[in-house]
Amino acid sequence: MIVPNPAVLQQAVDRYLTLAADGDMAVAVPLQNAAYTLCVLTGTRTAEEAMAAVRLLHSPNPSHRRQTFTDSPGETAPGEREFVS
Repeated sequence: MIVPNPAVLQQAVDRYLTLAADGDMAVAVPLQNAAYTLCVLTGTRTAEEAMAAVRLLHSPNPSHRRQTFTDSPGETAPGEREFVS
């Protein structure tokens, strides 16, 4: 598994949160780009999953650093993906 550089990941999170807080339609495309960057860095499909993955990376409790993301609630089969730090 590729693990993102913590500084690069933090920079991407900061950019995403800054753009998301703006609320101006002029930042819609940069916000989409920032969300895409987070997804690529964390191996997730949505910005929400990416932010959850980032929280896991920063979790002080090692048992919280392993979580399964699925394509739909209750799914445990082929669409299952794991994020492990």
